[in-house]
Amino acid sequence: MPLASVISVDLRSGTKRRYLDLCRELAEQARNIHDPLQWTTHETQIGRTNRINFVINAADFAELDKQGTGDEMVGRVLGEKRALEWLDEVESCVENQIQEISVDRPELSYVSSELSPATMPVAIVSVAQARPGQQEGCEELLRRIAEAIPKVSDSGQIMTYQTVVGDLSRYWTVRPLASLAELDEQLPATQLLIEAFGAAEGGLIFRSGLDAIAVVERSIVVYRPEQSSAG
Repeated sequence: MPLASVISVDLRSGTKRRYLDLCRELAEQARNIHDPLQWTTHETQIGRTNRINFVINAADFAELDKQGTGDEMVGRVLGEKRALEWLDEVESCVENQIQEISVDRPELSYVSSELSPATMPVAIVSVAQARPGQQEGCEELLRRIAEAIPKVSDSGQIMTYQTVVGDLSRYWTVRPLASLAELDEQLPATQLLIEAFGAAEGGLIFRSGLDAIAVVERSIVVYRPEQSSAG
């Protein structure tokens, strides 16, 4: 059961540069000592532009447990004295922070090639919250979008995850891209469904899916290799 632990950090105004410098320091040291807790870092470029996301992948909860907590990792990587200073500096930059764990949903995904979405230069990330009792309808929309992509030979790929620790009604999808220019060759969801299933059925699938969703938020994120220990 592949898992993704995502830490989303909202930064105080004017602190992003310092925060990224601190993240670079930690990542460099973590790579040097090959620390077992590895993560990738993604900065929101369009959307909540004060948000940084850290993604930790694991095969299961046993592996997450073996990796230990973030604070333990900071101590291992930086040493006790510098770790305390580093944590204080980081805390002064952070406005809000939340961590969730999600499970991979391959049956709601379409991946046409071997890729590492965590290290693609750009990604479109969409987070959908299903209405109470409407998770099946939300999943059906995601399933049919994944089915439609190869049906019309669209170049897009989509990876879907469902939260299992956090808000259980949340799903998030990742559309990895080499560059934003790739979006010019990919159909939006409405047109994709219509092209694949016809105007009547495709339109119904889209409308029914939207009715099952309370809130959906889309953002564009960029991969930050210097602030990542994995990759």
